[in-house]
Amino acid sequence: MIAVEIFMIRKSFTRNSSETIRQEAEDLINKKHYEGYRLVNVDFDVADNAGYIYAFITMKRPNTY
Repeated sequence: MIAVEIFMIRKSFTRNSSETIRQEAEDLINKKHYEGYRLVNVDFDVADNAGYIYAFITMKRPNTY
């Protein structure tokens, strides 16, 4: 069984994309937390040449050690 799961959110880089992706990441973290997941790490990254902003969310699955 896999103990850790990584979720990725990708948005096109626009005027309000940083706030939008932050809100989406927060909503995903809250949703998964209520399902029993525990947060390990959140990382945001901007791919300048591709025009995207990414959120990588690492969470520990429920009932794993």
